[in-house]
This record gives sequence, structure tokens and C-alpha cells, in this order.
Amino acid sequence: MQQVIILHNHIPQNAPEDVLDILRQAQWIEEILRQKGYSVTLLPYSLSALEQLDKNVVVFNLVDSAPGEEMLSYLVPGILESLKLKYTGCSLANLFLTTNKVLAKKLMAEHHLPTPAPYSKESEKGLYLIKPTAQDASVGLDEHCLVEHAEVQTRLKEKEAQIGCPCFAEQYIDGREFTVCMYGTRKDVHILPPYEWVFNEYGNRAKIITYDAKWTEQTFGYEHISAKYTHDEADKPLIVQLEHLAKDCWKAFDLNGYARVDFRIDASHRPFILELNANPSFYGFYHLAQEWNFSFEDLIVSLVNQAAIL
Repeated sequence: MQQVIILHNHIPQNAPEDVLDILRQAQWIEEILRQKGYSVTLLPYSLSALEQLDKNVVVFNLVDSAPGEEMLSYLVPGILESLKLKYTGCSLANLFLTTNKVLAKKLMAEHHLPTPAPYSKESEKGLYLIKPTAQDASVGLDEHCLVEHAEVQTRLKEKEAQIGCPCFAEQYIDGREFTVCMYGTRKDVHILPPYEWVFNEYGNRAKIITYDAKWTEQTFGYEHISAKYTHDEADKPLIVQLEHLAKDCWKAFDLNGYARVDFRIDASHRPFILELNANPSFYGFYHLAQEWNFSFEDLIVSLVNQAAIL
């Protein structure tokens, strides 16, 4: 019987919702794997505990950051590799490149992948979106992050002081938003059908998926943004384009495991890659499985089996 260790963050008292969600996903995957006949143990991240693990286990890595340091989220796969432990998900190199959004954007530009233009004093006028360089889960993102070109430098400093980490700014793409989930090996990637985030009754509000929109119940965004998993006939050419771009991202970043790409579509129907997340949650994968009639449980098992043979 294959033993699986589900590795997750330490969950402190009064943890924010995005951190609590890591434990929920760990328990969810534990239940799936137990039902599939695996021996499963949940383990909060600990170097000493990892050092004692048998080399034949598979570590299902759900740690989305080194303790207290989003900028160092790639360290956990690095530690697993140094201990010669098999693990699911993307590698140290994958996470190093994708966790730092500025670094990731440079690599996208080198591979001619469309992404919003970065802010500079010489860049064109218009709206810019300020984002943390290395935070995920939309941490630090709110409506005040959308600013005019002339305000960017001042607001950048204010945002960095507010959340205590480096930030950057890029051109705001006002339009539709899509997500593409994918998984596989470096040579063989499975691109799942893109789905759209619909901003219902937003009117003149900024169409941004903020932290509150993701995690805080009874806020406007939380209650008015919904996922649409089916495709309209008129969107078929766009859907094909997004699938091709997602595959190009997989190749450009030499990914292995599972990942998510977020897109914005401008008024001229041009797609822009907002970001590539090499350690995403599994909710998108689950809902796609429900919509498109494939087994989410088998997908989880395939990730374990893939890690076991590497």
C-alpha cells in the first residue's frame, strides 16, 4: 500500500481565511486518497519531521509558502528534493520563477507571451493595477490598487508600507477574465477547459477579483462574482486560443505537476496573461470535473502516481 504524506502549512490561531483553506483542502484530499486505498497522514510542515520520513512515501505538497515568507515559497520543494523525497506538484525551479510575478513576466515577454505592460515613468497613460510581487490568494489586492499613471509611484510606496512586502504595477486590462487549469508532466500536459469569472451587476465598479471577493463573505465581490464553466458558441475561437497560450506557458516555464493561468480579454478580444500560479488550489479542477464529467478523484490519484514513478 502506497503511503502518502499530505504536507500543509502550520495553521496558527486566528489564521486568515486563505490559510484556513489550506487545511480544508488537505483534509479533502486525505478523504479522497483514503477512499482509494492509500495510507494517508496529514503533516504540518516541519524539517525535522520530513527528515524522518521513509524515502518510499509520496509527499502531497500543499504548503503554499515557507513559514512566514511568501517570497520563499519555492523552498519546500527544494527541501523535499534535497531529502530525496518524492512529491506532487511543481518543482523548486518552477515555483522560484512563478512566485515572483516580475520575474515571471520577464520570462513571458522573452517567449512572446502576451501579458500586461509593466509600469514605468515613460509608459503610456491610463489605469495601472498595483500588486504584491510574491503574494498569492489575492493578498493585499483591493479596489484602491487601481490607480492612474501619475499616482503609481506614490501609491506603490503606500501599498508596500501597508502590507509589508514589495509590490509592482502593470497596465490594467479592463475586460473579461478567464482561468485555465492544467496538469501533467514536462512532456505531456492536460489542458482543462477554460472557465470565465463573471462580474455580475458590477456597473462602474472596477472588475478586480480582490482578496475580499475571494475570501470574505457578505462583501460585494464575494456575492457578485461567479464562475461560468460552459462555453458560448461565439467564444470557441477564444477558448482555443486560451488553451494554446496555457500550453505555451507550460512549455516556457518547463512545468511538471499542476498549475493555473489567469487571463484578461480586452475590448479588442486580445488575451493577456495576468499570472501563472504553479501551486494553485484544487477548487477549479474539482468544478471542471463536475461540469465536464471526468473524475476529480482519478486526477488526484494520477498526481500521486506521477510523483511515485519519478
